[in-house]
Amino acid sequence: KGNAIFGSVLSKFLPDKGKSVTLTIDATIQFIAERALDKAMVDTGAKHASVIVMDPKNGEILAMANRPSYDPNNYNQSGEEAFKNIAVTNLYEPGSTFKPIIASAALAAGKWKLDTVYNDKGAFAANGHIIRNWNGEGYGPVRLLDILKYSINTGMAEIGTLTGADILSKYIRDYGFGSETGIELPGEGAGILYNPEDMSKLDVATMSIGQGIAVTPLQMVRAFGALSNGGAMMKPHIIKSYSNSQGDVTSTTETSVVGQPVPAETAKTIVDILEKEVSEGGGTKAMVEGYHFGGKTGTAQKLDTKHGGYLDGQYIASFIGFGPVEDPKFVVLVVIDDPQKGSYYGSQIVAPVFKDIVSQLVRYYQMSPYVKESTPVAVKAANTLPEPKPGSDNLL
Repeated sequence: KGNAIFGSVLSKFLPDKGKSVTLTIDATIQFIAERALDKAMVDTGAKHASVIVMDPKNGEILAMANRPSYDPNNYNQSGEEAFKNIAVTNLYEPGSTFKPIIASAALAAGKWKLDTVYNDKGAFAANGHIIRNWNGEGYGPVRLLDILKYSINTGMAEIGTLTGADILSKYIRDYGFGSETGIELPGEGAGILYNPEDMSKLDVATMSIGQGIAVTPLQMVRAFGALSNGGAMMKPHIIKSYSNSQGDVTSTTETSVVGQPVPAETAKTIVDILEKEVSEGGGTKAMVEGYHFGGKTGTAQKLDTKHGGYLDGQYIASFIGFGPVEDPKFVVLVVIDDPQKGSYYGSQIVAPVFKDIVSQLVRYYQMSPYVKESTPVAVKAANTLPEPKPGSDNLL
């Protein structure tokens, strides 16, 4: 009592005695997330890790967990890093998980179509720099389904530069990036975005593959919540209601639609493609048999916040998904920061954590498996591509 919490973003204030709040957190889902995160930390030896589970239809945070954590009964035994709610405060480059956001912007703006063919030669030139695919190879004629499913960097760079800095920046901000979500938690980060007037072709290309910008985990959950919810973006909240000293509910948090970044038709197109990402593409390790989930893997180098550039050999791996796609009940983001054991690719080490969580969620929600075929994307692939290999995430 009275001891300082080093590194805390909290200001000192006195509680309103007798009043209380009821959280949106579901204790069972929180337990599932915490247990999965503990296992992931052991398996990967990561420096940090986070999980967020949100209901995309009302913005309720059902679970939020971070590692390392601390024992509230013995908080003075933990280092300052344990007190940061990194799911809300930390900024990171989203990598390939940002590609669906860019793709939806290009579709909504009419700058790219589902059947547009891009002839991928394995390299994209911009301002004297070359962006390559993860394997250094070209995929030949590909459409958007292929580009997202196989996480083709060159194709996304083409889509982004054709759409342009001004249009992309507008849609990205419409998704809420660059601004706080307004959740009832302290220290929330706003993110870092380019000024479109200052962007070069290379800036646009790298932003299109999720690099050169910084976002928070909660912002990513809000944006993917919009995609899975027909384009309607809900305000995330963690307080369900307030009660007085007698235990009577005095007010409740109203569900709030804070935007419609893309039309429902565009959102559905991206959702259908992301379901293919999980069932056939780079996210197959996230697949739960009998259920249709959509999602995207991501791997990005860590930013060097002290000296600029990137930290050598340090990566952030992530997976964000939602489902079931027919009637989404939750959006789940898992972020693994600087894994030390085995692979550092999101498709290899984070997708299985997502699967672990949602496998338990479908049982908890008592969801019956679907037996019908998943909704096909309207346009066939331009060619037949090889199955993705380990590490088919976004890396320059």
